[in-house]
Amino acid sequence: MRYSLALCYLLQSVSALSLSVDSSGGNSSSQLLYGVLYEDIYHSGDGGLYGELIRNRAFQGSSKDRVASLDRNTDFWHPVGGVTLSIDDSKPALSSSLPYHLRMDVPKGATGKVGFYNEGFWGFNVDATKRYIASLHIRGDYSGSVEVYFNNSITAKKLSSAAVKVTQAESNGWKKIETPTFHPASSPGNPNNTFYFTFDGEALAGKSLHINLLSLFKQTYKNRFNGLREDLAQAVGDIGASWIRLPGGNNMEGVGFPYHFKWNETIGDLKDRPGRLGTWGDINTDGFGILEQMQMAKDLDLTVVLGLFAGLYLNGDIIAQKDIGPCVDLALSELEFLAGDTSTKHGSLRASLGFPEPFTVEWVEIGNEDYLNGGQPTYKSYRFRALYDAIRAKYPKMNVISSINPSPSPDKGNGGIVDLHIYDNEAHFASLFNTFDQASRDYPVFVAEYAAIRSGSNSDGEIGAQTFSMACAEAIFLLGCERNSDIIVGSAYGALIKQYDEEPRTVAVLKHTADQILKTNSFYVQKLFAANLGSETVPVNATGGGFGPVYWSATKSADRTLLKLVNYNGETGPANAVKVTVKGSKATTATLTVLSAPNGSSVNNLPGGGGETSSIRTTSLKAENGVFSVIFSKSYEIAILSI
Repeated sequence: MRYSLALCYLLQSVSALSLSVDSSGGNSSSQLLYGVLYEDIYHSGDGGLYGELIRNRAFQGSSKDRVASLDRNTDFWHPVGGVTLSIDDSKPALSSSLPYHLRMDVPKGATGKVGFYNEGFWGFNVDATKRYIASLHIRGDYSGSVEVYFNNSITAKKLSSAAVKVTQAESNGWKKIETPTFHPASSPGNPNNTFYFTFDGEALAGKSLHINLLSLFKQTYKNRFNGLREDLAQAVGDIGASWIRLPGGNNMEGVGFPYHFKWNETIGDLKDRPGRLGTWGDINTDGFGILEQMQMAKDLDLTVVLGLFAGLYLNGDIIAQKDIGPCVDLALSELEFLAGDTSTKHGSLRASLGFPEPFTVEWVEIGNEDYLNGGQPTYKSYRFRALYDAIRAKYPKMNVISSINPSPSPDKGNGGIVDLHIYDNEAHFASLFNTFDQASRDYPVFVAEYAAIRSGSNSDGEIGAQTFSMACAEAIFLLGCERNSDIIVGSAYGALIKQYDEEPRTVAVLKHTADQILKTNSFYVQKLFAANLGSETVPVNATGGGFGPVYWSATKSADRTLLKLVNYNGETGPANAVKVTVKGSKATTATLTVLSAPNGSSVNNLPGGGGETSSIRTTSLKAENGVFSVIFSKSYEIAILSI
């Protein structure tokens, strides 16, 4: 049974606490302190950020019962008009990358409409104000129309329709059919919708039709081709992060040989992307490939930290030293593909795909969590150095991150950066406030994954929704990172995005259904902190008390001083106001921004499920004789004073 810390501990007094903020004397602050991690797990890519709405669009594998396999099936597809649906691998295939397709057998004497419909990813968001476009590839003898439309499962009402006339012969091979853009006739206000592809039954009676790569896109973020779900991409942008690590993570490593991320299998026409077994039970279509991910980073103005496969799989498979060469080649070719000019082999390939300008890649991470799955000995002995030496030889200024601590790098500085991943309970995060105070300044740190995954001091299973007190504990940890941002280069929450309806119930910054987005308490902590980051830290002198239950950190920029405070199970009200002064400041007013919730156990919900409990309010605060009084109204609360 989980207990809130508010029930476990007596309220602690913060009365008479005074903070004097210096105007100088600190360290430069990393401007990459707040970032995000993207990897396609929990349907954060397929069925999430990636704008494709059709599920099992190209029959690339199965994720039945949360187990990924290459078994091909007709899951999420249902027949219309008495047809029989089956998986077929007859030749010619649509492509060597997509050898399996859907076969539709139409009964003799069929009339009316025949075809099939798709369930989508837990339904479809049908919005009459947005554009949609559908496409499919067919093989076989057919002359007639292809009609597509949404159907609401509750009212059985047809919500839209678009049709294309087709004349196709089996001898012609495969033909791509694309509808004109269309708007649904109405917005049903719920995701209980299906999407239909129908044909003239009489024209197909007694025949078979072969179909593959069926697609439906809603208007995408910034109207990008093969782009992102608008509202979810905007929510990621609203965090205000400065960097993004992609493509992972566990998903970059792969479940086992040979299913690691291969950039060259995620580019070009969708029919040339084979997809792969994903991690944590998912199949990856790789429609949201490396170029789409880099375009996302560019659109959201995020510095890229590129994850590179280093020879370790999640199941413990390890590339032997004698076979590590192709792994190095894959990393170098990816860097050239992304950052090389058009005179290079892979840079010219990128340009041919519509991206003539090189992307900026200044940060790479070699591997992911190589201290797990028996990977540390080989990472130290040969895997890290094989990639590191090759990368630094070609890109001597590249910032290279190690996935183990300490780094096997022979260099300090930009070659000796380490990545720490911290997942634990709330109490542990609150205890990490000063963990970096005495750390060596020689080796910078990326905390590229962190999350409070259990409430209070619990050690049992993960919680499904982070409470406000858990978010406050994470904020205390982030204050510690900010105070030490001369060595803490960046931080990112894991996971960024999770499908709300999908098991297991775990935490994420954002959760989504087909038509709603849940912004968690942790989302608002990151948004608030990222929006209030100075260029250098400044010391704070305290009288009347030390750290706990109030924690703080101060930074300054050219035009303002920022003091962040977290009240963690502390006293409230005017009698316990925190008195703040800034040395040398003549300011008489300040801006106070407060993130609060009804209590420490409060959680945010979907808009249709009760909505958010946490809120941000901003007020103007007047000084009395140069002193600003910050009054907490809740025992769990986060405040930022901007002077």
